[in-house]
Amino acid sequence: MALLVAGAAGISVDTLSITDLLEGTVVTATSSRLVLNDLPWVEEFTGQFIYGASGDIEGGTLNAWRETLDGNLVFEVSDFSTPVATFLQWVNTNDNEAARSTILGGSDSIVGSASADTLRGYAGNDVIHGGNGTNYLRGDEGNDSILGGAGFDDINGNMGADTASGGLGEDWVVGGKDNDVLSGGDAYDLVYGNLGADTCDGDEGDDIVRGGQDNDIVRGGGGDDYVSGDKGDDTVWGGAGADEFHSFGDAGLDRVMDFSLAEGDRVRLDPGTTYTVAQSGADTIISMGGGGQVVLVGVSMSSLTGNWIFTG
Repeated sequence: MALLVAGAAGISVDTLSITDLLEGTVVTATSSRLVLNDLPWVEEFTGQFIYGASGDIEGGTLNAWRETLDGNLVFEVSDFSTPVATFLQWVNTNDNEAARSTILGGSDSIVGSASADTLRGYAGNDVIHGGNGTNYLRGDEGNDSILGGAGFDDINGNMGADTASGGLGEDWVVGGKDNDVLSGGDAYDLVYGNLGADTCDGDEGDDIVRGGQDNDIVRGGGGDDYVSGDKGDDTVWGGAGADEFHSFGDAGLDRVMDFSLAEGDRVRLDPGTTYTVAQSGADTIISMGGGGQVVLVGVSMSSLTGNWIFTG
């Protein structure tokens, strides 16, 4: 399991490069440490190293790599184990993607900076923290945990059952293919479950929260939210505020658990949707022409007045 830490200026994992990495001047070469100067860049490697008669590194195991620019940390990746021979092959063939995807191919911890970062987990169950700043965060394969922090974050769990939160700031939080747990955090957020049976929560702020495919749990949270279960049979809460519950003709069966006319909640259907409204026990049921239904749980049809439902 590798630990990747970004320097203060931020990094993009997608552009971490081993091209010409070993062309600097050797300033330290021991059995456990190799330092190369290609000023203003300095590369420092730690592990267990074997050198040939010429003094060039030939074998052993690489466990950590630290890069600085003008004395400032660019990034440091540690707690991994890669044969030196394999690393040298990547360098000699400029195979940057193989280096990145292998070193970060386990269940890793990736920590961003207060600046803009692009962070990617690759395979494994990763923990990714974007830190403050504007971040682009991708879990990729595995069951990942992703936190955006302050600032705008673009988060996508991709494959695996992921847990993701935008944190502070306005964020996009998207689940990907499996059963994800997603939350927007503070401020205005877009939370979208995509594929899988997801749990989506807008948290605070005026959010757009959508379940996507499958049977989802969707919560708007605080604020005036746009809440949509989308496809599948979904369970939906608007939370506090004047919320807009969206559905469409063949969306499935959606149960709205806290519809409140007093708070300003409304039901929004796609343009051209035909529908009927009926009372069933303690609930009001909206039946649409495409077979979809919206159940306003515990709401009497006779209490619904004014423009509580509309198309558009």
